[in-house]
Amino acid sequence: MQIIRNIDEFFTEKPHAVVLGNFDGFHLGHKAITDRLCNISRTKGLVPAVVTFQPHPMKFFGADLKLIMTEDTKIKSFADAGVEKMFILEFSRKFADIDPEVFVREFVVKKFRAAVVIVGYDYHFGKGRKGDYNLLVTLGKKYGFTAVRVPQVTCGGITVSSTNIRNFLKEGDVEKAGEFLGRPFFIEGSVVDGNKVGRQLGYPTANIDFRNELIPKAGIYISIAVIDDVRHKSVTNIGRRPTFSFPDQMKVETHIFDFHDDIYGKDVEIELLKYVRPEEKFPNVETLIKAIDEDCILAKKWFEENGY
Repeated sequence: MQIIRNIDEFFTEKPHAVVLGNFDGFHLGHKAITDRLCNISRTKGLVPAVVTFQPHPMKFFGADLKLIMTEDTKIKSFADAGVEKMFILEFSRKFADIDPEVFVREFVVKKFRAAVVIVGYDYHFGKGRKGDYNLLVTLGKKYGFTAVRVPQVTCGGITVSSTNIRNFLKEGDVEKAGEFLGRPFFIEGSVVDGNKVGRQLGYPTANIDFRNELIPKAGIYISIAVIDDVRHKSVTNIGRRPTFSFPDQMKVETHIFDFHDDIYGKDVEIELLKYVRPEEKFPNVETLIKAIDEDCILAKKWFEENGY
């Protein structure tokens, strides 16, 4: 997939089908939009392209927004879905002040050569968020493209949205978040040297230098550690280790069952499958070890019961 960040240097004669959006998380709603994009592109002989923004417009305007996935993972998700081009436009005050029709005329039509423009059910764009699907329909007749709106996707009567997924993760409900994402939510990062506390307790852990902005609720999780494309059963602690006197810093530590390889410096993905319990401050190390014993027994039973 081709990544275009500087559209001033971009030129094409090929007609495109273009999707507009922010696409944080690449959830089931985004997949429905991308599937529609690729199907239309194949049918009409168009280049399937995505137009998104950096930073996220809500973050630009000061919202305390933690993104669900890293940009690298978002790019990979679109590439795996069959998108051929991804325009990542710098979102600035100048860009935010562009009139919706000017954006469509100068970018969507002239730059992206859009023959079809696809948006989600509630997408807005341009100055004052005045641009929407209805405006695209009108402008499509004027500038010669077809506007397509993809209806909302729901799970259990709840709209699949990045906002709802963020809320699930903040509550520790990784099962519901995974259902809406269409895959387990995962923390990505590299394994770095830690304080060796887990090893002293008899439960060595991989200390993850995570890249995610959004880290779920502190606590113990049943997890899968993906290392060199191999999946390993594990339990993960997210928190500040209150039983010990360490700096008040969020940590992600994973104990991998029956694993003894040296993985310092390796990139890993930690899929969070189920929330077990909140992080606790134990009165002594012996009580902590007993709790970890119980966590591991519970996790292994869960893996067995769920066919892992």
